[in-house]
Amino acid sequence: MSTSLLYHAFSIRGYDYVRTQYNEGNTIFTIEKKPFSLRCSCCNGKDVIRDGATLRWFHAIPIGKKATYIKTAIPRVECKCCHTIRQVNIGFADPMRTYTRSLERYVLELSKHMTIKDVSVHLGLSWDMVKGIQKRYLKKRYKNSSLNDLKLIAIDEINIGKGRYLTVLLNLKTGAFLEANQKQEKYPN
Repeated sequence: MSTSLLYHAFSIRGYDYVRTQYNEGNTIFTIEKKPFSLRCSCCNGKDVIRDGATLRWFHAIPIGKKATYIKTAIPRVECKCCHTIRQVNIGFADPMRTYTRSLERYVLELSKHMTIKDVSVHLGLSWDMVKGIQKRYLKKRYKNSSLNDLKLIAIDEINIGKGRYLTVLLNLKTGAFLEANQKQEKYPN
């Protein structure tokens, strides 16, 4: 396998392919950061000294029905410019995530056509991981919804059982979610 497959299939740049392992039906690609591409994650400076590494595993897009993982040591560097010691930017995954950006995009695309459970079963991921990907996307997409251009709204009230109702407000022009409120009807005895 070459680094071009890493680039075209998994959107991984700046890494060299080391080896492929097959373990209990899983495919594990081991990669390593190219030494000349090490940069400080604070100031983006090139004048850095390696200071250890941490081994990390990332869920990647499956190949067929086989789970695929990317395994790499994330280098820690000391920057001579800003005098910080930090891990380098991963590039193909967001910080504090255990999955690649390409898997995140694939999950979101499948979520347009499938339920959370269907996506998790199809990809062999946990329900919580799929839900977390969707939740993170929705927060990023709708966090800055402005009410300035609001001209038409849609209001719907849904009975969620035993006298409980959910009221949902949407911007009818853009389809953006505005607000949801839950209320309990009180009946006299």
